[in-house]
Amino acid sequence: MRDWAEPQPHAAGQGQIDLTRAQRLARRLCENCKKPADYPRESMLKAGFKPEELDGNWKPYRAVGCSSCNNGYKGRVGIYQVMPITEAIQRIILAEGTALDIAKQAEREGVRDLRQSGLIKVRAGVTTLEEVILCTNE
Repeated sequence: MRDWAEPQPHAAGQGQIDLTRAQRLARRLCENCKKPADYPRESMLKAGFKPEELDGNWKPYRAVGCSSCNNGYKGRVGIYQVMPITEAIQRIILAEGTALDIAKQAEREGVRDLRQSGLIKVRAGVTTLEEVILCTNE
């Protein structure tokens, strides 16, 4: 990883990574049969939602199942984390910092992790909370 952060004696734009990404595929809820789900507030908070996000203006959904899907799911949806390699992150890498050090700095810089990106899909009704937890078990 250290090699990613070190400037290389190549042509401009080559030899140094500008960003890194992580991705997972989650099952997409079937639009024909998904139903609202009632999760306990504590479960939602434990999964990573912030208290202010549980304002009642949206509803999570659960998989049901119908003749046009597979147990309530139809297709897949990507969950992504894109992290620019900033100067601060580059310094951590060059100092042989840990993955936790890098993750903390990324969070300070506003980078969404996989779980946060997945929770956005839950809030949009695209997938279930269980699916995001399964795909992003950190």
